[in-house]
Amino acid sequence: MSSFLSLSAHFLFFFFFSLSFPTFSISVSTSPSYQTFIILVDSHSKPSPFQSHKHWYSSFISPSSPSPFIHIYNTLFHGFSASLTPHQSKHLKKSHGILAVYPDSTLHIHTTRSPSFLGLDRPTSPLTNLSDDGSDTIIGFLDTGVWPERRSFEDRNIGPIPTRWRGQCEEGQGFIRSSCNRKLIGARFFSGGYDASPVGPINDTVEFRSPRDSNGHGTHVASVAAGSRVGGAGFRGFAKGVARGMAPKARIAIYKVCWKSGCLLSDMCKALEKAVSDGVDIVSVSLGSSSAPFYLDPFAVASFQAFQMGVLVAVSAGNEGPDPGTIVNSPPWILAVGAGTIDRDFPASIVLGDGQRVNGVSLAPKTELTRLTRNPHSLFSAGKISSPLDDFSPESVRGRVVLCMVDRHVSRVALGASLKYAGAAAMILSHGDLDPKGILAEPHVIPAIAINVEEADRIDEYIKRGNHPTALILSEGKDRFDMGPAPMVASFSSRGPNRAMPAILKPDLLAPGINILGSWTDVISPSNFGPDIQRSEFNIMSGTSMACPHVSGVAALIKAAHPEWGPSEIKSALMTTASSRTRTYPRTLIRDEFTNHAASPFDIGSGHLRPDLALDPGLVYDVGREDYVRHLCRLNYTEKEIRIVTGIRVSCRAGDEKWELNYPAFVATLEEVEEAKEVVFVRRLKMVSEVRNGVGVYKGKVVGLKGYDVWVEPKRLRFGGGVGERLGFKLGVRKGKKDGCFDKGRKGLAVGALVWREESGKHVVRSPIVLFSKEEM
Repeated sequence: MSSFLSLSAHFLFFFFFSLSFPTFSISVSTSPSYQTFIILVDSHSKPSPFQSHKHWYSSFISPSSPSPFIHIYNTLFHGFSASLTPHQSKHLKKSHGILAVYPDSTLHIHTTRSPSFLGLDRPTSPLTNLSDDGSDTIIGFLDTGVWPERRSFEDRNIGPIPTRWRGQCEEGQGFIRSSCNRKLIGARFFSGGYDASPVGPINDTVEFRSPRDSNGHGTHVASVAAGSRVGGAGFRGFAKGVARGMAPKARIAIYKVCWKSGCLLSDMCKALEKAVSDGVDIVSVSLGSSSAPFYLDPFAVASFQAFQMGVLVAVSAGNEGPDPGTIVNSPPWILAVGAGTIDRDFPASIVLGDGQRVNGVSLAPKTELTRLTRNPHSLFSAGKISSPLDDFSPESVRGRVVLCMVDRHVSRVALGASLKYAGAAAMILSHGDLDPKGILAEPHVIPAIAINVEEADRIDEYIKRGNHPTALILSEGKDRFDMGPAPMVASFSSRGPNRAMPAILKPDLLAPGINILGSWTDVISPSNFGPDIQRSEFNIMSGTSMACPHVSGVAALIKAAHPEWGPSEIKSALMTTASSRTRTYPRTLIRDEFTNHAASPFDIGSGHLRPDLALDPGLVYDVGREDYVRHLCRLNYTEKEIRIVTGIRVSCRAGDEKWELNYPAFVATLEEVEEAKEVVFVRRLKMVSEVRNGVGVYKGKVVGLKGYDVWVEPKRLRFGGGVGERLGFKLGVRKGKKDGCFDKGRKGLAVGALVWREESGKHVVRSPIVLFSKEEM
């Protein structure tokens, strides 16, 4: 399609408007010189001759274009997306009413025991009982779609669809309206941005132009959050039992935004807009976003407006750990979730020819390992693999068990496929810093066992010694539950500090994200390797993608039990009741897989999810739009940048205290403490739980932070005004007479907590305090 840039004003524009509001015309093209942009406008700047915003936007687009807009945004923010040349985008930035012009970008997914591990399957669980398993709540999923025929999406014993629901079940390739029911109440797909991008368009021969899932990721996360109860679930003989989501009666609404080569930001923003207008309560997004300043991130802008409309957006923290500052999805108005282990793994072991035994994990069925169990096989070391390999020499690996020590960016499934093609008998896999303790069990096309880094080095040394090295691989093909303290933070889980807003703790929470069972698509094998012909109703996956829907589902339960709560109340309840200690050994601190030291709030946020306690938190830190506006002022955002994020015109006033955002955590740099001599945080707490005799008294106590003077004023908060009453306090931190101490294993980091404990009551409200060195971290 030919394209051109018209330098004249649009013919519908009156002459005097042409003088007042400089304009130009553009046309859409699939030419490689064109790029998709998201354009954010000030809706109040629409010139009066235009009957609608769409007519106004058309003045920027050539009338000869057959498809002028990709998306038009009109609720979470106002604007549109279109294909432009870089030259056109620069001119558009200067046009009247244009707030921002963003280049579109491609994002990627963050890829039965966990309800029991979280205490949700107990008959006495108050959260499960009071919420009716989330029946009146709706969770929207921005992901790869859904496989609607799975039993996880059946609507048995589920009542009528909530009357407030305004969504649709869109038909498309392989997906009809009757694919939806009282459980799966809505399904839409968004592909305009993808089709116009360099990674598109959709290839209709390998994926569905509809909400149907050809990847499996979306089906998996939806079932983890809100799948119906399914008896006889499992995968290859592992994880047997009843599979269920966190909120098994919550309604599911699917918004497919991800395709074979990724997820376009323009499609995600439109999907979020549609989800909010459809009537969802929670949005679950297991996708990567940005750590850029919020006025440069359209999804941050859209999610802020979703927050304003009462919708909680839960996101995955990212899989780029263990380095500090790797957190994505960083705005304070969304809830970012890191990944931890649960109290189950899938044990297997290797017996070397010299009698040494090495323990690991494997999802290889016992039947596949029979010949490897009965007879020793020759061992071969492929060494450290830092780039994908197309093939192996059959002479070196045929009939052998091959040790591979891989870099995190190597496709492990493809590696196993190459070994199988070359005739290898099995693969021993070390994931390096992605998984130093060997806790990740993955479905492979070849029998595979994952081990930790130290054991891999030991096997490698054994092989190097020569003398015909051999190995037996043993597995009972069943689960193990005596694996020690859990949770533990997965090495790959992205960490703080928050680069976009250092004073805001990210991630917010830790939730189960390792070896999680969930439903799967019929299009591709559990290994997600094209030539693999195996199919399964369920699959076991790991990642912060799996952690996010755990929190989304629990948030839906809380929303069902407390329909009057907004996103900040739900988020605060989850954070202030989370635990820094393991569930299996309550006196043991949660540890970091990478360092083997106690995890810090930059690894786990406020702690590990504790659903039943979050139902009744006592007090919450509530946050409104004005709180965020003032905080952006204190961060020296310009008035235009604040208008981009919040959608309103503001005039920042001097003198606001920097530490005033009412967030359920306290973060400052050591350099700030040194420079200011004292950092004072200003906060308020809101009563949300009934108390005896109408009066609740909470006593504040600071724990940790050796070498620092930390005070709270007042030391007691007396609530006598009933539910909804708010009381303020201050928390001060200054350097003590002795030098401050860094925590063990935490370079440049000192950690403590402020605990408000109800006198003569059950409620405990805990918030982490973090001091970190910018230079050290």
